[in-house]
Amino acid sequence: MEKVNTEKKRHIFKAITWNLLAMTTTAVVLTYLPPKFGFEPLNKESVGWLVIVDRIAKLIFYYLHERVWVSSSLGKK
Repeated sequence: MEKVNTEKKRHIFKAITWNLLAMTTTAVVLTYLPPKFGFEPLNKESVGWLVIVDRIAKLIFYYLHERVWVSSSLGKK
């Protein structure tokens, strides 16, 4: 069986698109859910900075995680 090569730009694009979706989800959760559970609502500025910092860190970790899995032979035949 021939090995499939994947370009790094695919992983970068995949990480960015996933992070856009995750960033939107995090913003919605931090903005709208706290009052539903009896917590003080976060202001939009605080939510924005938390989302940005969170997503940058997770973007880096996701990319590294993806590269490790691509190079791994676990479960491949």
